[in-house]
Order: sequence, then C-alpha cells, then structure tokens
Amino acid sequence: MKYRITYLALVFVCSISGCIISVLKYGKNINNYSKVTNSTNIFNETNQNEKTKNNTHNINDKNEIIKDNDFIKEDEEEEKKKREEEKKKREEEEKKKREEEERKKLEEEKKKREEESLVKEIDYSKKHVIHIALNIDNKYLYPTIVFLTSLLENRLPTTIYDVHILTSQYFNSDYITKIKTLIDKYGKEFIKMEFINMKDAFKKAITGTHISTVAYYRIALPSLLPNVDRIIYTDTDVINFKDLTEMYNLELKDNIYLRGALDYADNMRELRSFGIRANKYVNSGILLMNLKSMRKYGVEQQIKDFINTHYLDHHDQTAINGVCYNNMEKLSVKYAVFNFDSYKSIVKYNNDQDKLVRYSEDELKQGFYSPTLLHYAGWTKPWDKGNNIKLSEYWWYYAKKTDYYDEIIRHYGFSMNTIEILLKKIPKKWRFF
Repeated sequence: MKYRITYLALVFVCSISGCIISVLKYGKNINNYSKVTNSTNIFNETNQNEKTKNNTHNINDKNEIIKDNDFIKEDEEEEKKKREEEKKKREEEEKKKREEEERKKLEEEKKKREEESLVKEIDYSKKHVIHIALNIDNKYLYPTIVFLTSLLENRLPTTIYDVHILTSQYFNSDYITKIKTLIDKYGKEFIKMEFINMKDAFKKAITGTHISTVAYYRIALPSLLPNVDRIIYTDTDVINFKDLTEMYNLELKDNIYLRGALDYADNMRELRSFGIRANKYVNSGILLMNLKSMRKYGVEQQIKDFINTHYLDHHDQTAINGVCYNNMEKLSVKYAVFNFDSYKSIVKYNNDQDKLVRYSEDELKQGFYSPTLLHYAGWTKPWDKGNNIKLSEYWWYYAKKTDYYDEIIRHYGFSMNTIEILLKKIPKKWRFF
C-alpha cells in the first residue's frame, strides 16, 4: 500500500513536471515566433514604405507630367480658340464686304433703272413701228445696204422698221433702186423706206476729209418729220446684232433732247474752248432723239445758230454737244459700242470719262460681249483695203448676206479668198450672242 502511494506520487510529480516543461517550451517558441513575425512585419513594412515612397514619387512624377500636359493642352486650346476667333473675324469681314458689294450692286441697278427706266412694257403680240434715220451720199451705197441687211436679219417678227434716208441732191437714182430691193427681199410689211432729198441744206457748214455736208442732215430731223416724236439716228458704218425695240423704248423725258454713247472725253476740251463746262460728251453717230421736245424748245434752230457762230473741230457732233449738253443723257454703251480691240481698251476708254457719268462694269461687259449696234467710228472702215480694222469680219459677214456680195468685193478691190479667210476669224459661237 505504502509503495503504491509512493508510485502514484511519483507519477503525479512527473506529469506535473512534463506539463511545466511543455508550457515553458511552448512559451519560448511563442516568443521566437513573435520575434520572427515582428521581424517579418518590420521587413514587410519597410518594403511597403519603400513601395509607398516609390509610388508617391511616381504619383508626383505623374502629377508633374499631367500638370505639364495641362499647360500644353491649355496653350493648344487657347491657340485653337484664337484661330477660331480670327477665322470668325475674317468670315465676318468677308460677309460685310459681300454685303457692301451687294448693296453697291443693288444701288447701281436701281440707279440704272432710274436712269434708263429700263424698257417700257412691250407687247410682242402686236406689231410696232420703229423710226430710223440715215444720212447717206454716193460713197455710202454699199455700207447702207450692209447695215440695213444686218438690221432686217435680226428683226423680231413683230417689228416694222420705217427708214427715213436723207440724201444729197446728187445722190444717184440707181442707188435708190438698189437699196429698195431690200423691201422685196425682206417684205414690205416689215420695212418701209422714205428718201428725202436735202438739196443744198447746210452747204456752208464746215466739212473735212471724211466728213461731208451730209453729216449735218440729222440736225434737221425735227422739222423734216413733224409727225414723228422719237427716232433712232445711226450712221451707216454700223452693224446691227439685235432688234432695236428695247433701245427705241428707252425713257426720254420732256427736257431730254437726245441720248448718245459717251465719246472720248478729251473732246470736251473743244466745248471748254467755248466756255462750256460739260462733264459728258456724246458721239453723234448713233442717237436716240426726242424730236417732240426738240421741236417744242426750238433745238434745231439753236444748233444751226451754233454752227454759224463757232468753229467746229468735230463738225455736227460739236454743235449737237454744244447746244444739248445740259439736256442729253448717255446711252448705254451696248447700243453704240465702238470696235474696241479688247476689253482692256473699253475699260481704259471708260476710265477717261468723268466719274459722274462713267459706265458700270456690267454695262461695259454688255457693250463689249453682247452689243446691239457696233460702230466702226474713225477714219478707217472695214471696207478699206490694206487696213486691219478690228472686228471687220462681222461687217463682211453681213455683206455676204446681201445680193451684192460679189459686187461689193470687186468695188472695194478685195479678192474672194481674202474675205473668206477673214470670215474664218468669226467663232462658231458668236461672242455677241
């Protein structure tokens, strides 16, 4: 029994000792584990701090880059905005310029309508008579035939031309017969002719190498045609391309005696030598005349008196301008354009005119590219052999349409081949249409 109790005590002590040893050993392991864990944590924290620090640097670097990019972006946006504003400004300026040009154009058109009153209403369903006057002598038989041919070739079906031809007392009666053949060719219902023998009228008037007394006959039209209120007078060194109804119906106020195309402005020096301060000077080769007003105000006698008291460098033209300068208006250049060799030439001619009476750009273009009447003004003419007259091919084009083509070629000393070569200069699509 005694030994049994001792044995149990020993077993109990050993058990207690083993537990104590185990507890102590476990505690030591825990401490070691904590130390290892702490070291690991410290290392990890150090690495994490380094990473954080690196990340912070990276973020700061990125922030710096972003900040720089923001500045660049702001500069680009500002530059873009500046360009857009400049573009907008240019567009606004261009818009204002266009509006100003449009306004000026509308004003010019309005002024033109007021000056020209455009064209009176034309009823093309009814036939209407247009009075035309010509001055001719024996030298101008064929030019007269060619002009009348061009006139009748371009007549509208409703137009009747009543032609009053003023001739010298020496005009050949056979020539009258030849001119009258045009009536049979084109129809007496469309053309009427009256020949008026002027006998010795204006025999004391000043003449020149290419200007005869015949040039003055137009001055007498108001008394010669007492029943005609308006008339188109034209020289016969002219070609017609369009019906004259539009021109004939232009406005003529009571105090306007005539309308004519502006002549070269340097001719105004002649008027100034008489003490006349005019700002326009018209060519008397093509005129729209207000015979009614000229009769009313005694203009014919005034011009005759002027002829008797002044030396006339430009003959009847000087006298007409000298008396009528306050009572005449310009005629749009398309109704009486000279045979200019280029558009540049017609612009120069226009620029020489007084600024108050110059033609508009539209008028110049119409006159040069689409005229109604083409006037071969000057000393040389399309039928003069050896002279290279600008646009003479158009005169010969209508000469070929007459019944006297061969006769005209022989009369002026040309060969058929020369004229045919000249006619080839005319484009297939006429510049005048």
